Amino acid sequence: MSPKPLQVQLLARAKRSSQGKKANQASAPKAQTQAKATWNETKSKQLATFMTNWGASMNQSYDAYTPDKPGDFYGASIPNATYNGQMPLAIDSVDNQVKVAWAPNGNGPKDTYLLLACYSDTAHARYLGKHVYLFASYNNQPQVLVSQQNQGNERNSFVFKQTANQDLAKGFAQIFAGKNIPAKFAKSSTNNSNKQGLAVSDEEALKLFYTVQTSAGDNAEFSQRLANDADNYLFTDISGQNVTFGMGKDVTRTFPTNTYQVLGSPSYLGSTVFQKIGPNKYLVYQVPTHFDLQFQEDASFAKQKSDQYMDHPQEVTVGTVDEQVLAQMKAKLTH
Repeated sequence: MSPKPLQVQLLARAKRSSQGKKANQASAPKAQTQAKATWNETKSKQLATFMTNWGASMNQSYDAYTPDKPGDFYGASIPNATYNGQMPLAIDSVDNQVKVAWAPNGNGPKDTYLLLACYSDTAHARYLGKHVYLFASYNNQPQVLVSQQNQGNERNSFVFKQTANQDLAKGFAQIFAGKNIPAKFAKSSTNNSNKQGLAVSDEEALKLFYTVQTSAGDNAEFSQRLANDADNYLFTDISGQNVTFGMGKDVTRTFPTNTYQVLGSPSYLGSTVFQKIGPNKYLVYQVPTHFDLQFQEDASFAKQKSDQYMDHPQEVTVGTVDEQVLAQMKAKLTH
């Protein structure tokens, strides 16, 4: 038998290959995906309200970050770094890297952490007291992951763990299930953010600063930093000043009477802006420690964010203060 021309052989081979592919496609199982969309715009808005009010209960302030508007978390881009290969997401251990994808509607493959939202206090918290939360769906189950990682590791992993805060975990689970915001976090508490505060002494100001700055992370360790690391503490009356210190485009709102700021130096010791409203009781405004370009260039954003932290101050009661640390802080106080 004479051999078939090359073109005929190739056509026959292509036909067999096509038939084989069709057979394989018919018999191969479809890629497994998480059953249905678990997230939508309504739930996203509910989570935003919940995070504002939950954050206030923790004396913290959180902003949402997305791939289009990422945040800076100790040099890592959030949420982007966790899924774009820059710093792979790991759970509990640097070696336990997991599958992850940004999936704002909750659709995606099984056995993958599908990121629905990212919130962080990176723009507000003291340097060593920042948190980043990832709200995720894993096989259609709600997951709240948290990290305070502030340095690299041998695997270049971004290590998170399940949150231990039950209000946060249960609140997200309720929103995830379509049952709305938990009642205790559905509305912000009434505040006196536009009213005149009370006069504050040097000691009162430092006690409040101590309480606020040691409320996150390792309290004992940071208490010693307040005593040993400080160059000075600047205590000023900022009544009547612009609430963005002139950094927010077209923002004209000003701090009410008897609003004060204690600013630690170096800057990682933190800043506290506050009013006194009663014996040992204060309203603390989560004014950013720095204002990024969006504040300076986007008037709508600047107004929204400044109104948010001025209209939702955290009520703080001064706690127990280490008297030796307080004495060292007083020695470094300036006006």
